[in-house]
Amino acid sequence: MTLLGIETSTAVCSAALVTDGIVVRESLLDEGRVHAEALMGQIAEVIGPGGAGALGGVAVSIGPGSFTGLRIGVSVAKGIAYARGVPIAGVPTLGALARHAALTDNMKPGTRLLAALDARRDEVYCQLFDVTDAGTVACWDVRDMTLAALEGELRGGPVRVTGDGAAKVLAHAGAGSLLGAVSPEANRCSAASVAILGERRLAAGEADELSALEPRYIKDFFLKTR
Repeated sequence: MTLLGIETSTAVCSAALVTDGIVVRESLLDEGRVHAEALMGQIAEVIGPGGAGALGGVAVSIGPGSFTGLRIGVSVAKGIAYARGVPIAGVPTLGALARHAALTDNMKPGTRLLAALDARRDEVYCQLFDVTDAGTVACWDVRDMTLAALEGELRGGPVRVTGDGAAKVLAHAGAGSLLGAVSPEANRCSAASVAILGERRLAAGEADELSALEPRYIKDFFLKTR
């Protein structure tokens, strides 16, 4: 199966093409909020001339993350899936982030890995994973936690931390803690990981209903009005 992956949940804007678990091409921009201007060009770049005809599905990061970024990514993914008549799979952002970090840094089985995204103030969206021979396995559901509450949950052993909330988590923990950073390359979202996880969902018959797929914001979204 050839699958298009889309990642727009953070400052990173990324698209990737994956065929049978192999990354064919990936385009990644880490230049701030450029999703609305850049995403369609990235998709055209990774699909290539005439490549859309072979597309077997679409996978998209569904959050948590930036409200605006998630809306753009999910809307584009749904539009492509509808136009091409292919299935769509929503992929939890923190799961894709953890997979990318574990593979990029070649983490050994038994490593504990926290995926964390900045949720403003003293909070992060976070999820703890165990690295296993089969991949990353979630230890808890996605949470919106204060740094103080998270510190209490992470006692008991070393933990690697990835995501745009990692710096905040590590700064709060301070020197001498058992928390450690990942490499810069591992510390960001990746459409390739979204595509591969989405490919697995579709292969297992877990396609999402196109009309029902929505971003998972975790926090309520409020539109500011004057």
